[in-house]
Amino acid sequence: MNVTGSTVCFRSLDRLSLTGSRFNEDGAGLRGRFAWIIDGATGLSEEQLTTGGSDAAWLADFIDGRLAALSGAEGVDRVLRQLEDDVRSAFGEATAHVLDVSDHRTPSACLGLIEILPGEGGFLALQGRFLGDVIALVPSEHGIVRWSDERAKPFERKTLAAIGAREHEPGQIPEAVRRQILENRTRLNQQDGYWVVNPRRPWAGQELRFEAQVRPGVPIVLATDGFMRLVDVFAAYSDDDLYDRLAAGKGPDLMQELRDRERSDRMAGAYPRVKTHDDATFLVIAAERSR
Repeated sequence: MNVTGSTVCFRSLDRLSLTGSRFNEDGAGLRGRFAWIIDGATGLSEEQLTTGGSDAAWLADFIDGRLAALSGAEGVDRVLRQLEDDVRSAFGEATAHVLDVSDHRTPSACLGLIEILPGEGGFLALQGRFLGDVIALVPSEHGIVRWSDERAKPFERKTLAAIGAREHEPGQIPEAVRRQILENRTRLNQQDGYWVVNPRRPWAGQELRFEAQVRPGVPIVLATDGFMRLVDVFAAYSDDDLYDRLAAGKGPDLMQELRDRERSDRMAGAYPRVKTHDDATFLVIAAERSR
């Protein structure tokens, strides 16, 4: 984007991504005016469809690569429309050998995509498009504002209710929880359900939209829900406190604290959650002008 000779872009300040189990199904990146965060979810089947470490890892990697390639496109909405077509086509090619590709076997991904544009009065214009519970922490005159898509929250509450007070071994999903997740996924990309990137169901245009004015050089945080457990599960920080620590370069310390807290509740009894350790990713960036 060029206005009177001025261009705007993101630069990376800090980033870290840790695997929760066998394969990291998160993704994060930036190029030019765009930055993104991805949280993949594999279908509930033990049979793998793609050649990735897992189907969700394949999808997250593909989305990451395509967003980098599409970063020169005009506008975030155009990027997402093209991404939908590319995901559908690539998944079709990757699974051409599979006789039955049902919804419960198909991977999906939460996605947050932000774009920076020239602004006025010393500010830059930030806009975001979000599907699922990936998160941006954006500074404003009223404090830190969270951007996220919470349309899946009612379904997540049903899953937590299915867990109840039961402890479970890491890597094991209780049968009642598995049934609830399968039921939840029947509402995937439905008007009365929730929306994510999915190779078999349309989604472009259904994102939640956000806008803000930010100053050049001020940190902006993107994170997956696995990292945001520090706020949303363990209640160790507020959004503002977490943002301040990330902006101060304390991300590795926070990641270590997250894993320590998860290990101290190995059976997920004190803090109910499906996975003892989830993939956890954050990306700290700043917008700037260049010439």
